[in-house]
Amino acid sequence: MIVSGFEGTCLNSQTEKLVAEQGIGGLILFERNFEDPRQLKKLIEDLQAVTATNSPPLFISVDQEGGRVARLKEPFTQFPPMCCLGQANSEDLAYRFGLAMGNEMRAVGINMDYAPVLDVHSNPENPIIGKRAISSDPEVVARLGCKIIKGFKDAGVYPVGKHFPGHGDTSQDSHLTLPRVERKNESLEQVELAPFKMAFREGLEIIMTAHVVYPAWDKSSAATFSSPILKDLLRDKMGFDGLVMSDDLEMQAVTQDPEEIPALAVNAGVDLFLICHDLSKVTRIQNALIAGVESGKIPAEAVERSFEKILKAKQNLTGQAHEEIDLNQVLEENKKLADEMSAHLTQ
Repeated sequence: MIVSGFEGTCLNSQTEKLVAEQGIGGLILFERNFEDPRQLKKLIEDLQAVTATNSPPLFISVDQEGGRVARLKEPFTQFPPMCCLGQANSEDLAYRFGLAMGNEMRAVGINMDYAPVLDVHSNPENPIIGKRAISSDPEVVARLGCKIIKGFKDAGVYPVGKHFPGHGDTSQDSHLTLPRVERKNESLEQVELAPFKMAFREGLEIIMTAHVVYPAWDKSSAATFSSPILKDLLRDKMGFDGLVMSDDLEMQAVTQDPEEIPALAVNAGVDLFLICHDLSKVTRIQNALIAGVESGKIPAEAVERSFEKILKAKQNLTGQAHEEIDLNQVLEENKKLADEMSAHLTQ
C-alpha cells in the first residue's frame, strides 16, 4: 500500500531493504535516480529482481507529464505541456501523445505514470496547475484526457488521473499550504468532476487525490482524508472501483503527524500512500498502518480490499505480453511528435 521514493542510480542496500524486508509495493523515480536510459533500465530490472519469487511486480512510477513536470530529462522526449493538446483540440494528437510517452516509459520498465492531469484550468491565477491542464473547458479536458489514457493503456503503462476531485480552481499551491475551493456543489459537478466521470467510463483505473478542501462536500478535511469525497462521492455516487492513491504525503498541505495519516486515509478510502523523499516517514507511516490494524483503528477488511485491488492491478501488468521496444527508434519518432505538439503552443 506504499509507494516510496529512494536514493541512488543503482540498487543499494537501503533500497533493497525497503523492497525485500519492508515489502514496499511501489517506487517513484526522480532525477536523482536517472543518468541515462541504459542505467535506468538496469536499475528497474534490479529493483524488480529484489521482489520475492512469484511475488507481484513493483509499481515503478514517475511524474512525467510534459512541460515543467518532467522528471526524466533528455534523451527522453521533452514534450510540451498538455495545454497544447487542448489548443490543438485533436483527439488523434492526444492519443498519439499518450501512446508515445507510454512507449518511452515501458521501454525502460516504468509501468505507471502520474498523468494525465484531468484538472480543468478554471482559475487563471492558479499557481500550480496552469499550462499543465489540457484546457479551461471541461468537455475538452474530458474528451482529450480519455484519449491520453487510452494511449497509455495501449502502451502497457498505468495512467494515474489527477488530482481528484479537481485542483484547477485553487489560488494556492498545495505543495506549500492547504488550498480551499469555495465553489458550490452544482458548479463543482459540472466543471471539476466532468473529466473524471468520462475517464471512469473509459476505464481509468487509478486516480490521485488532491490535498485540497472542498467545503461544499466536506468543510474541514482535504479530499485525501475525506470520506464524504472518496467514499460518498467517488465510490458511491460516481461508481469508481479502482485504486485511490494519495498525492505526496510530504507536501505542506498535509499537517497531520505520520502516525495519524494511515487511519485517516484508509478510513477515508485511500488504497495507496505516496511518500516521495523521506524514508523515515515511510517507515513511520508503515508502522502506524500495522499498529492501526492491530488496534482496530483501521478495519482489517479495508486493508484487505486495498490489497486485493493492488494485486489485481499488478496481475494485469504481469499478464501483458509486449514485444521489446527499441527506445532509440521511439525517441526519434517522438521528437517529431513533440515538435508537432509545440506548434500548437501559444503564449
